[in-house]
Amino acid sequence: MAYNDGISRRQFVKVGSGAAAAALVAGLAGCSSGSGSAAASGSASASASGSASAASGSGAATRTITDIKGDAVEIPGEINTIVDLWHAHNQVIMMLGAADKLIGTTEVFKKRPWPNVIYPRLKDVEALVVGTGAGEVNYEEALSLQPDVVFASDKDVTETARKQGLATVNVAFQDYDGLREDIRITAEVLGADAQEIAKEWQDYLDANIKLVEDRMKDIKEEDRVKVLHIASSDSFTKVDGRKCIVDEWIKLAGGVNALEKEGNLIEVTMEEIVAADPEVIIMGVGAASAVEALKADEAWSGITAVKNGAVYANPNGVFSWDRYSGEEALQVLWAAKKFNPDKFADVDIEKETKDFYMQYYGYQLTDDECSRILNGENPA
Repeated sequence: MAYNDGISRRQFVKVGSGAAAAALVAGLAGCSSGSGSAAASGSASASASGSASAASGSGAATRTITDIKGDAVEIPGEINTIVDLWHAHNQVIMMLGAADKLIGTTEVFKKRPWPNVIYPRLKDVEALVVGTGAGEVNYEEALSLQPDVVFASDKDVTETARKQGLATVNVAFQDYDGLREDIRITAEVLGADAQEIAKEWQDYLDANIKLVEDRMKDIKEEDRVKVLHIASSDSFTKVDGRKCIVDEWIKLAGGVNALEKEGNLIEVTMEEIVAADPEVIIMGVGAASAVEALKADEAWSGITAVKNGAVYANPNGVFSWDRYSGEEALQVLWAAKKFNPDKFADVDIEKETKDFYMQYYGYQLTDDECSRILNGENPA
């Protein structure tokens, strides 16, 4: 079932946002009018206040919001068009029901297979960022689109976009508290309907974390499963250490990082991995082929996780579950079930995934699609 045809609990029937984007960008004839969130309500939030000035070209009153870095950003009272310069954050826009408002995205996100299955209109959204990380941003083209708001994560990109006259909201984060704040701020920008969705998501994340905490509360730290998260299919020794968002969900899911080194995307030696002897290995990038390649590598044959067959590809959907997106709410359950299958035998991760995709994207996953996402594989 296509995104625009899917019927979720809120049915994604806010008419008009797709038309607004089409009016600004000729050629987006494929725009639908079914999935955008409603216009922002007039009620003020804790960090937003109304303004008497007019939004550029819209005649609507503006308001001021505070972004994740504490900067005050003046935005239109009604958000109809969005440019998103952070790959991962595009998932949040989709999750909060505002996909039809996207008129600019990143090359990385536009090329991701699952967003294109779930939201086919993505092929018509202009890619304004080339490359990974902060990438190379086409500010001139972004300005020509006249978006109501721009989302970014990189400090320099945010500053440059603002100098170009673009109302730019920084939503970068590095942990689960930051993820919560990112989604709260984004929903505040988008309006009342998005805020309702964000609250539901928050409740879902908290419920999943509490479920794991309750079942693992009597397990001592030294008895928790030792987990290694490999960040690259090109180098099995590029991993995620402690004090990063990956380390946080490992803990939340009832495990412990096998390595004591700190840092995100760090290189370690094979000797360090052998000494740590992880009991579970998660491949953050790559599907079954990467898992099989690691298991076939003689250097890994003595590792407990390999000997016991506990090497798994991380789920990869609209965005990777293990980094920087709202699908991390599912990651906690999936990882808990992999770390301690006996304690979480009743958790139906297939059903959880299907329910999540229907509720937040209006898309009914087939059994095959669900299996592929859970195994980190692309669509058929």
